[in-house]
Amino acid sequence: MSAKNVVGKPTILMVHGAFGGGWAFDKFQSHFETFGYSCIAPDLRHHDQEPGQLPSPELARTSLRDYLLDLEALIDTLEGEVILMGHSMGGLLCQMLAARGHGTRLVLLAPSPPAGIIPATSMEMLTAFGTFASGMGWGQNSLAPDRKTAADHALPHMSGRPKKAILDRLMPESGYALYEIMCWMLDPHQASRVDARKVVCPVLAIAGSHDSINAPDTVRQVARRYGDRADFHCVENVGHWVLDGPKWQEIAQHCVDWLEQTRNEEQSDATAGAPSGR
Repeated sequence: MSAKNVVGKPTILMVHGAFGGGWAFDKFQSHFETFGYSCIAPDLRHHDQEPGQLPSPELARTSLRDYLLDLEALIDTLEGEVILMGHSMGGLLCQMLAARGHGTRLVLLAPSPPAGIIPATSMEMLTAFGTFASGMGWGQNSLAPDRKTAADHALPHMSGRPKKAILDRLMPESGYALYEIMCWMLDPHQASRVDARKVVCPVLAIAGSHDSINAPDTVRQVARRYGDRADFHCVENVGHWVLDGPKWQEIAQHCVDWLEQTRNEEQSDATAGAPSGR
């Protein structure tokens, strides 16, 4: 999955969201590789199946912490600087990783919020209530993707064959993990809680103006948790699936520019703080 790495360029770990796979980052990966970054976009546990294939029975019992441990094991195999980039649930997992000391910069794309953030919209509240009422949580069931919900709320900015291609690749997700995200107040383990004080790296949080899954106000709340370490950016006329559609390249380039800017700022600060040599 990696590309030729320009000397000094970090590796970007791209973490997909619920119902997805590493394929979700195909366009972003190609874009970042043209700028010399080495990119890794793994499939989360039990997400490496073919479309239409029945999910592993173990998927229903998979927790956010299982995903987290797998990603930590992967990071341990990487050399040099690692940037964390996550979409939706992957954005929450990247926050969890950063709070455990991983990553030098954190890019959150329409991220799921950590425990403690109250839903900002009625759609988010209804989704959380539906998750609770369904009884699918706590390792009982996996959840099949709802194509209509995905089409209307994740991909409203897309149409035709590109939209259908994404819908056709969506796969079931762990009911346990979704319950931990959306019903965090009932989780005795607080799996989705993130200690913001331990996230010390720069953070970029990007929202789509038409995202009703993780709405702009919710993503703004996520960014505020990290204080002056975080930058918030909202892209007009884009839904939850910020990884594709008419503006995907604009979004990817905004991320590239932010990474370059923060890297230059860090280098300038390091130079300013270095001994004069006299």
